Amino acid sequence: MALVANRPFMEPMKVMPESLGRPSKRLKLMAKKSYGPLSSILGFINQLDASTNSNKTLEILAEIQDGSQYDESEFPEAIRRLCELFRKDKESTVRIKVLSLLVDLVHDNNYDGNALIDDIMSLLKQETSAKVISQGLTVLMRLGKTLGTSCSQIPKMILFAKQKLLSPSHNVQRHALVLLGSFLPPDAEQENLNLVGKYTDSQDARVRAQAFSSMLALGQRGIDLTPNLYQRAVEALKDDYECVRKEALQLIFEIGVRHPEHLIKIEDSDQEIRLIDDAFGKVCIMLCDLSMHVRTQAAELLGGMSKVSEEFLHQTLDKKLMSNMRRKKSLHERSLEHFTSGEWSTGKKWADDAPKEMLAADSISLMASGACGALVQGLEDEFLEVRTASVDSMCQLALTNPTFAVTSLDFLVDMFNDEIEAVRLKAIFSLTAISKHIILREDQVEIILSSLEDYSVEVREGLHIMLGACKVSTQNCLTLVVQKVLDVLSKYPQDKLSAYGCLQRVGQKHPELCMSLTPQLLQDHPFFDSPERDVEDPSYICILIMLFNAAQHLPPMLSLFPDTTVKHYAYLRDTMPNFVPRLPIGGSPIEMNLTGATGSRQFLETLLVNIQSSYSAPKARQALLQAAQENLARLAAIDPSLSGTANFTAEFLGAQLLTEQLQSCVQSQTQTRAPSKECLNQLVRRCLKLQNLFSNLTLDDQLLVKQISLRASALQLVLIVKDKNQSALAPCQLLLHIASDASVFLEDNPYLTPDSFTKAILSQLAVLTDPKPGRVFREILPIVQVAAPVATPLININIKMCTARILEPVEANSTENVFKVTAGLIAALPLVVEIENLQENQVQNLRIKIKYPDQNTYMAVPRLRDLKKVILENGKPSDDKLKLRTQVLLSHGVWTEASQVEISLCLSVRRPGNELELCKPVKVTLFPKPVKRGI
Repeated sequence: MALVANRPFMEPMKVMPESLGRPSKRLKLMAKKSYGPLSSILGFINQLDASTNSNKTLEILAEIQDGSQYDESEFPEAIRRLCELFRKDKESTVRIKVLSLLVDLVHDNNYDGNALIDDIMSLLKQETSAKVISQGLTVLMRLGKTLGTSCSQIPKMILFAKQKLLSPSHNVQRHALVLLGSFLPPDAEQENLNLVGKYTDSQDARVRAQAFSSMLALGQRGIDLTPNLYQRAVEALKDDYECVRKEALQLIFEIGVRHPEHLIKIEDSDQEIRLIDDAFGKVCIMLCDLSMHVRTQAAELLGGMSKVSEEFLHQTLDKKLMSNMRRKKSLHERSLEHFTSGEWSTGKKWADDAPKEMLAADSISLMASGACGALVQGLEDEFLEVRTASVDSMCQLALTNPTFAVTSLDFLVDMFNDEIEAVRLKAIFSLTAISKHIILREDQVEIILSSLEDYSVEVREGLHIMLGACKVSTQNCLTLVVQKVLDVLSKYPQDKLSAYGCLQRVGQKHPELCMSLTPQLLQDHPFFDSPERDVEDPSYICILIMLFNAAQHLPPMLSLFPDTTVKHYAYLRDTMPNFVPRLPIGGSPIEMNLTGATGSRQFLETLLVNIQSSYSAPKARQALLQAAQENLARLAAIDPSLSGTANFTAEFLGAQLLTEQLQSCVQSQTQTRAPSKECLNQLVRRCLKLQNLFSNLTLDDQLLVKQISLRASALQLVLIVKDKNQSALAPCQLLLHIASDASVFLEDNPYLTPDSFTKAILSQLAVLTDPKPGRVFREILPIVQVAAPVATPLININIKMCTARILEPVEANSTENVFKVTAGLIAALPLVVEIENLQENQVQNLRIKIKYPDQNTYMAVPRLRDLKKVILENGKPSDDKLKLRTQVLLSHGVWTEASQVEISLCLSVRRPGNELELCKPVKVTLFPKPVKRGI
């Protein structure tokens, strides 16, 4: 046993102190609101009357705006006097502050906003300050959006905004256009569009940009953006100001997507062209804009124009190279001809050295023409935002056009050599997404594999996913892939699991090629016995995983496996069943597939029916609940599709069993202090798991969780008060908090029916004016003593449970992989965890739990940037899988021998000390050695 020294200093990671945790919520019962005393707004108004300067007035108005609760009965008088202040005060900043205050009072309190709209418009009729009028238009728009369909003043607001369009101030015109774009009715479409469209010719660029923006807002509200607006937007692309070009570009995109088949005439020609094709060309031209933001927007919009004609689409990749007025072929074209013909040109063929085609100098234009080479221009842009958007758009277009996917393959492969990691990753995931349309040539495979030695682990894992999703053309390509993956694996051993998954998918997609390479990969000589290879060698495991998965789709491969490979199959099938499929070799027993949805569902239904029928026999019911938990845990292990449902049901039944046991303690007169305390802790943890670890719960499921949590908190308060050795203040506050949460939930869902216990508890707590622990105990004790058992949840197969799996470090024996560090210094231990079904609101509650041999436990908060979504085989991020890749910092005093440190991932809930473990802890061996003293 190691002698563990005291820890000399605090852990050099971000440690959660005891005072931190989930902030407590205020109690909100159904009958009474937990507000403080209401303030008098008229008292502040009286101070305004006595104010002598504008600075003092602004301070008082700011105090009113920052106030919490006011008596709503004083609002009519307060608003009247604020309007008087608006009329009297000559300082424009004060009038602006008054308008802002008026809208805040209506937004935060129950006051008639329609009447206030009338008041504000009457105040603004005599206003001359452009700043005040602009603020008034903003306030009117906020009020209109706050009232929604109940706003009856929209026609008056529209008329008022139309009048203000005639103002000489550009700021007033701009705010009037914003209001019109938000509230103009869908009827009289052409008239409204013409009204807003007139201001696209304004002298001020901000007004022109807002006019286009308001037209887009009208289009989003259902007004048809007709092709008549197209030419006006095209002319605005030549505007000197970036803001105008951006809005016009967005309008061109919207019109083109909404009216793709509309025909328009080509400029300086009698020919007609589809609107979507012309709009596509205009967007492509903007990829040569001077502004990076416009180029980025154009590159993003290209991906949404999927209805463009194929010839226009292919032009985006047609960037011709010229040398001495002669067309020069690119490297990709030369490589394609070489691999298509199968040989190099020898020069011995007739007319092989004939001059290439010559082009007239007058016919060459160095300027961008429509869609010609647009995406290539975007991929070569100096800004990474443009390159990233171009790659993304190319992927979207390739997904809808297989021919374009083949053409764009070379350009996506070139982006693997980009200097920015984010661009390389985007190119990798894009190529993964279009993998179903392409087959990689040998020259392309070589370029891809050259990126596999990237220093970034995310790039390497992305390439593994991409190689597993793509198909290669020849046997030599497959050999290159396998050899390169194994070479990189020897350089980066931490990529072991990623390499396994890569070659697993490679074998599934290339069974014929794998069969031809089987003797070579297994080093099986046709005449001589080969030495048996080490089954623990990661490179050999990679080869076996690929061949076994290929044999699943091509059974004749099984005859090529030597006896040692068959023995190794049995071992790998037991140790890594997620990588090795079931194969009929080696006399292995037939494995039954226990993951059938029908059998599991029937088992669940039978189990719940038996529990429901056992209400009349308490002793038999408790034994049945105990056995049901074990059976459900086994079901969750053998049927992953129902693991969430099975675990949820098991936790709920366990909480039921504990509540019934504790209720019997409440009903009995004897004191059972120790068992009650232990059961209480278990019950609290089960309730916390039900509240935090499960997602996709129905409203009925949520109600059952809240009911059993309410019952658990009531039992906890009753038992602690009866114990008389602990403070009951915290349990009482917890009960009130859970009751408040349940009452709000029932108010929001009035069609749900709670059980009799919940109704009685909530009604009793609602009438309490002074909820102290003793009084609450006396009120709820009779209800707890006669409470009926909690109802059992129905089957919900959509429930998901949050779990985690530590991929690195791998738990080893105490003599292996010892992390040695000088005592008092820090050892950085790589940690890779895969997390499933983590809810978005729980991300900030993730904690890394570190437990030392001296029983000291430390909680480290992982950085959010270390948590990223797992990329699937289709190139898209997973919705329910995350990967945490970070470092755990370990440090301690001198130990006499190496000892094990436990590391796990958990979820911190409610308060410190309540951490729900998401996985089993991994034990790593740490050996802090004494400092070596120099001579």
